[in-house]
Amino acid sequence: SLLACFFASVAMGGEALAVTTKTTTRRDVLFGAAATALVAPATAAAQAQPTPETALKLFEEGKYAESLAAWTQLTDVAPDVALYWSNRATVELIVGSSEATLGVKPTGDSEKTLLSALASFDKAAELGDVSKDAVALNNRGNVYNALTRWQEAADAYDDAIRAAIASRAESFASLPTENRALVAVQLGELADAQRRAETLVRRDPNFLDAKALLAAIKFARGDREGAEASFSALCRPTVSAPNQFKSPIPGIGGTDFCELYSSTDFVKDRWTPAAVDAYAAFLGARDKNARIAADSFPFSSSTR
Repeated sequence: SLLACFFASVAMGGEALAVTTKTTTRRDVLFGAAATALVAPATAAAQAQPTPETALKLFEEGKYAESLAAWTQLTDVAPDVALYWSNRATVELIVGSSEATLGVKPTGDSEKTLLSALASFDKAAELGDVSKDAVALNNRGNVYNALTRWQEAADAYDDAIRAAIASRAESFASLPTENRALVAVQLGELADAQRRAETLVRRDPNFLDAKALLAAIKFARGDREGAEASFSALCRPTVSAPNQFKSPIPGIGGTDFCELYSSTDFVKDRWTPAAVDAYAAFLGARDKNARIAADSFPFSSSTR
């Protein structure tokens, strides 16, 4: 489901997920630093209304429909608070996409909730400057993605990338960058998709999902050898060697990741349909007995 996509893609995107430089939690990612700015109720009737903390707690417990109901009530009570609308939009994205399939235009309640998410994002933008909120902008792209409105998704992801870079949240920028590359594949813009995926792998070597995507793109462009090389990079831990005087630092990768990415199961609910198809074609063309040795210290003996 797209709900799996929402959280799995966050997990693949690295640790620093907010648009600030501070250490963040899922709370910060979803609701921003202003989540504790509560509006004091003026009457007993107001006290019966849910608080932002209540809405957040429901979300953290996985009670998304109830969390959405709480944020909806909060936007009714305090319609001039941009944060409430942004939070409501994010939960609407999760609820609306939970029964949807990526690449299939949603209908019924799912489509209605996703369109409401766009309206909520628009209201948040009307009330406050969201041009610097990379998380909200990436989520807006996810809404367009769920609605199969690919070009609008591409534009939203571009905005999210710019916001993340401007706020020096480069590690979060990896997430909308991959999303943008996936949409480029869907739009048939394979050269652009490859450029974006290569840039992502170069800047964030531990973003293994991008290596698998790069293999799919290269294969779709007729570069079988390059595709195999990109896939094999999943099977070796990444390393960094700051200079000749320091020992290389092992990163993420290994045979477990070869197994994880050995079928489309791990990507089919997260990638765009065209990207999944390209990856399936690549995997189908590989030698089923091929194995890549995972060298935990992939340097020559002279560097040890």
